[in-house]
Amino acid sequence: MIRVIILGCTGSIGSTALKAIRENLAPLQVVGLCAHSHAESLASLAKEFGAEAVCLTNGAHYECTNARTYRGFSGLQQMLKELDADIVLNAIAGFEGLKASLISLGQGFDLALANKESVVCAGSFLFEVARANNRRIIPVDSEHSAILELLKGRSRESVDSLILTASGGPFRTMEKERFSSITTEQALAHPTWKMGRKISIDSATLANKALEVIEAAHLFGFDGDHIEVVIHPQSIVHSMIRTTDGAVYAQLGNPDMTLPIINALTEGSRNLVKRLDFTKLSLHFEAPDYQRFPLLDLAFSILKRKGATALAFNAADEVAVGAFLDGSISYLRLIEVVQRTVEENWDEKIHDFDQILALDAKARDIARRHL
Repeated sequence: MIRVIILGCTGSIGSTALKAIRENLAPLQVVGLCAHSHAESLASLAKEFGAEAVCLTNGAHYECTNARTYRGFSGLQQMLKELDADIVLNAIAGFEGLKASLISLGQGFDLALANKESVVCAGSFLFEVARANNRRIIPVDSEHSAILELLKGRSRESVDSLILTASGGPFRTMEKERFSSITTEQALAHPTWKMGRKISIDSATLANKALEVIEAAHLFGFDGDHIEVVIHPQSIVHSMIRTTDGAVYAQLGNPDMTLPIINALTEGSRNLVKRLDFTKLSLHFEAPDYQRFPLLDLAFSILKRKGATALAFNAADEVAVGAFLDGSISYLRLIEVVQRTVEENWDEKIHDFDQILALDAKARDIARRHL
């Protein structure tokens, strides 16, 4: 049995992983669980899965009689230091997940990474930490998981470009003139995936795809000129690669995160997702409209700038999305806040986590001034 620690166990990715383990879809044993604030759910899951230890990262006091308990990120570090496990699944949402990624790698664990902010904000520094500890970073996002599978057995020289698919979100066909009246409820109504509030808004603005473009560049070593994005509303084709001979290879499957999660944690599992019925498929593709979704276009200019620009993009997006969700700003203002923050000088090369924290705080301050 593969011993796994799941961080962010009460969120969408963590819940899907636990459901797969509950249904015996993979030879996985849960030895540690972490949540941010859902103490009762954390205790209940620890009892159900027989976890040896649990951590509540918001630092609040809680009771869990059937497992060793830890609090805060210092507690998480201690828990990871003391637990015997094979791999950590980091499904913590947002910038906070970066700290958990660095702790996991630093404690000598392979990292199944569902927290794209770790790669976007830390960039090459994250991979330097992984190499220093001789650890692997395995992507969990469906798009990057698909690319990882498609690249197996291929040399970098044989692949011309990566092709990421995007559903297009709820506003794919809405006239741009109506964007000024977009409500929070409309932005949260994703047509394909059921996700958390922040990522749902990012999918509406295509900021999520922008983050995935940046993540793909770091994960697979492709620059922005060799990464493509295509709109695919059905979300059946998860990603593709274009080889130098002109052929395109794709991974297809029903929209279900079970496959990329379990593939990141183990190999050789069977019957993870429902089989496709090709007789009922109708697949549509179209080019992204960068005028209507400028945050996606911004990703490619960020890759050319390098430095800490991607970190600033993420920080500004988190601030702006939070303000949009609480009704403080409009949808269009959300876009503008991110754009204006990224316009600042972010060319500083990242060397350590303290620097990341300082730059993140600076970017959030600038973004708040633009609200």
